[in-house]
Amino acid sequence: MRYSNSASALLRRAGVAAVLSGILLMAAPSLAHADSALVPDAADALAPSAADVSAAQIDGRSAIQAAAEITKHFSEVSPYVDSIGEMSVSIENIAAEQERQKAKEIELARVEAGVKAAQEEHARIAEEERREAEAAAVRQQFVDTALAQVGTAYVSGGAAPGGFDCSGLVKYCVAQVYGYEMPRTAAGQSGEGESISFADLRAGDLLFWGSGSGVYHVAIYIGDGQYVHAPRPGQSVKVQTLESYTPSFAKRLNL
Repeated sequence: MRYSNSASALLRRAGVAAVLSGILLMAAPSLAHADSALVPDAADALAPSAADVSAAQIDGRSAIQAAAEITKHFSEVSPYVDSIGEMSVSIENIAAEQERQKAKEIELARVEAGVKAAQEEHARIAEEERREAEAAAVRQQFVDTALAQVGTAYVSGGAAPGGFDCSGLVKYCVAQVYGYEMPRTAAGQSGEGESISFADLRAGDLLFWGSGSGVYHVAIYIGDGQYVHAPRPGQSVKVQTLESYTPSFAKRLNL
């Protein structure tokens, strides 16, 4: 639109110049033969010189040529103006495509974050399961060590395969499997680990009878509602059920 307005203005100016030149060209012969005697001053003033006529002719031709050049230039420029319009549309399309691409990248980042979180959660669960499996294996080893003492005579104060009392059996098995030195008495051992409910019992948990400083007996839970212990003088290490001799509370060692 800018090119069109400029061309129109130039054409108008060129047309005006051409008209003026034509008027001068037509008036020149009459002015040249005017009666200089009657109106010498007017004739002299109005009669154009040969140079003026020539200049007017040149100006007229120049204006027409300029108008033609402008028209030609405008016809040459028009396709470029159309191209600029097409370029504007192309730029808009590129911008829209960039927005779509940006939206895709955002969505991809969201999906990748979700996948990463799921992978991390899976890895965490897998690690917990691995640790639990290892802990279960160690607890089973603890149970197996205690069961290996079944039949060993009860000896008061005993803490070796030659003879055990209840806390001596626990102390020995813990040292063998975990490498940890438990307190010597049942009351002392009741202060180890964390308290758990009977519903949450797992193989390797400790069972106690009594309360506080009055705890008087300890056994090792082996699963399936059973435990192994050194009961009392005159008996040997054996397996019993929870129903046959019900404990007071339970603890879990976190070693």
